[in-house]
Amino acid sequence: MSKKTIFIIVFFVVLVGIFYVIAMSMSLKNTPVLPVLGNPGHTVGPFAFIDQQGDTVTQKDLNGKVTVVDYFFTRCTSFCPKMNANMDKIYEEFKNNPDFQIISNTVDPAHDSVPVLAKYAEQYGASPEVWKFCTGQRKELFDVAVHQYLLSVADSLGVNDQFVHTQYFALVDQDRQIRGFYNGLQPGDLSKLKKDIKILLKED
Repeated sequence: MSKKTIFIIVFFVVLVGIFYVIAMSMSLKNTPVLPVLGNPGHTVGPFAFIDQQGDTVTQKDLNGKVTVVDYFFTRCTSFCPKMNANMDKIYEEFKNNPDFQIISNTVDPAHDSVPVLAKYAEQYGASPEVWKFCTGQRKELFDVAVHQYLLSVADSLGVNDQFVHTQYFALVDQDRQIRGFYNGLQPGDLSKLKKDIKILLKED
């Protein structure tokens, strides 16, 4: 092989490499960046709830995972069934990704015991490793909704320290930062949630 041929091959390899770097750079610039919500430095703080298997779920379980959070109760006959049916669509799309999970917290812990939640989870064929239905102390459940997941920001009428009944989902990133709120009854919000989950899964 002549020196001229080698030079041409090397030249084209370098040229392709340059175009690849430029293309990747442009792709990264075009990737949307989700806002970090709440006061500067806010992350989801300490909590301890119990899931449908009787296992303890804490804020540490959020580390390294993209998490969608909502609040519901099993006896709800208003918007909860539709909301959880929509959450099931999110579950089906991302359930095989090990860096994704859903946490659904009850607002009726007096009724929603571990066995009740386990039976409820069966309706959706929910894997407890991916979709956790949690109960706990009522005050802590509500405090976490307001002060940690910041759901009162998304729904000031449906969420406060004494009352939580909201159709909004919160999106939490791998560092326990709040990255978005989505109306669980609106198709447009659900589509955006799916896109934003994919963005966060690529961020890590």
